[in-house]
Amino acid sequence: MASRRKSSVTTAEDIGNDLQTLRADVTRLAEQFGEALSTTSQEALGDMKVQVRRIKENVDSIVSSAGDRGREAKDAVREAAESSVDTLEDSLRSRPLTTLGMAIALGFVLGTIWRR
Repeated sequence: MASRRKSSVTTAEDIGNDLQTLRADVTRLAEQFGEALSTTSQEALGDMKVQVRRIKENVDSIVSSAGDRGREAKDAVREAAESSVDTLEDSLRSRPLTTLGMAIALGFVLGTIWRR
């Protein structure tokens, strides 16, 4: 009977030791998991920052390109307007009555379209 009691005490101590070891292992695992999660989130945050930087650079490039195209379009319109004015002046000097008739006809057509 004494050996059973001693065996029971030893078994209880072994179980207690195993539980403490298990608690320590779970605590270590939780710490490692937390570190891994922190590292992963830092890496993910770094990746996101890189992606945001790339998107910003792309948007800046598009805006710059659009600005260049806008300037080119503005210059083209200015040149076309100057050319049209020059052509109109030349036409007025060489054929004043024909130019006046065309202006009246154009005004009539635009007025008719505008009324609708």
